[in-house]
Amino acid sequence: MQKDTVAYKCPACGASLAFNAESQGFDCDYCGGRFTKSELEQLSAKSIEDFPQAEDNARENAKDSKFFSENNRLYICPGCGANIITESELSASAICHYCHSPIVLSGRLSGEYCPDMIIPFVKTREQAIEGFSEWTGKYKKYLAKGFGSPESLAKLKGIYVPYWLADCYVQGMYTAECYKTISSVRRGDYLITQENKNMVVRQGKLEFDRVPADGSLKADDSLMESIEPFDYSGLVDFEMAYLSGHYAEKFDISKEKVYPRIEKRVCDEAKSQFINSVKGYNRRDVKSEFYNVKGIRWKYVMLPMWFLSYNYKGKMYHYVMNGQTGKFGGTLPLNKKKLAFFSFVLPSVIATAIVFTLLAMGWFF
Repeated sequence: MQKDTVAYKCPACGASLAFNAESQGFDCDYCGGRFTKSELEQLSAKSIEDFPQAEDNARENAKDSKFFSENNRLYICPGCGANIITESELSASAICHYCHSPIVLSGRLSGEYCPDMIIPFVKTREQAIEGFSEWTGKYKKYLAKGFGSPESLAKLKGIYVPYWLADCYVQGMYTAECYKTISSVRRGDYLITQENKNMVVRQGKLEFDRVPADGSLKADDSLMESIEPFDYSGLVDFEMAYLSGHYAEKFDISKEKVYPRIEKRVCDEAKSQFINSVKGYNRRDVKSEFYNVKGIRWKYVMLPMWFLSYNYKGKMYHYVMNGQTGKFGGTLPLNKKKLAFFSFVLPSVIATAIVFTLLAMGWFF
């Protein structure tokens, strides 16, 4: 990890800076200052006579495991067990974004939880709300009462979710007997088919870069996968400054435990590539196949998401937007009574009314 520095205190007044997803810079809510990352780095290098806070800030913000250990807070939700990281300037009072229980300060994290890289937020809160409105619009009349209200949207949080990225390659082999129909003739009750049979073998090495698996026990894996892919060209070296104004989760699934998910994803893809390369046959009989994952290398990163949860009749429903690309998904709390009314009752009432109208007009006589 690099040992250069970056100031995330305002050089003008010393207040905390918050990362601005729209400008990709850092804003000071206290004095109104706005700075790009390069400007902050330049300011931190200037003399203490010109910028009295810059030297102190640069020393405070050394980007290493010691700095990470000293400049974060760990909150634990007593309701669901979620582990939330915040930079040290955030308020000690917070609400769990999963179950809405108050979360309490637990302590600080060791440097081993410091990510290697991060994708900063690109999508703003306003864009996340627009995506939510687009998502719920066509189901609006079926939604549970209160879902999407200003009160519920106030719970929308910007969160950095922990991910493991794996680089690896798959060594594989696929063998199948493949049949191609040459002719087909019906004679009486029999269909006589002539086929060519070929033994097809596919083997090779397929390389995979940055295969993701979330490192959070609370995150629903299928929900997280639904908003992929991320554009990994947006990865930058981790700095605590990017957490300003947002939350982050501590990883609670080790890379060893996410390995089976990585293995399945790359092996399934390798198998798909081999199968798709066998063309021009009517049917196939697989004789053998194997896929071995090798040369795995890991990166621990933080990826941005806008997250909203809603408790409806004891069940949690979630909306999530990719904080970089804007892709969104989730589960909706549909009111079953409303759904039944608009799907069955209302159409029946309308149909009955039409029939009586036609009878009154004498159409059936």
